[in-house]
Amino acid sequence: MDYKALVEYVAKSLAEKPEEVLVESFERGGGTVAIKVKLADGDVGRFIGKAGRNIEAIRTLVRVASLKDRKRVFVDLANSPLAQHEPRSRGPRNGGATG
Repeated sequence: MDYKALVEYVAKSLAEKPEEVLVESFERGGGTVAIKVKLADGDVGRFIGKAGRNIEAIRTLVRVASLKDRKRVFVDLANSPLAQHEPRSRGPRNGGATG
């Protein structure tokens, strides 16, 4: 199964600027594949969708397609705002309060 082509087809179908869609696939070993999607800034919101519904649907579609091959496939945005910043510290989420 060509997961990269599947994600690229869906991404280009959603994008207003399909010519700016770039999809890369990386084999990580152990039956794991990472797919990175880069879109025009104006198309990122369309790809993610309201409350993340579109990107979750794409991830589910790829996950179901990958079951037959017994692979784990991860789909991520290359130009997401979180990907452009340094990782946050892994401290407590509740501001340090305990209890």
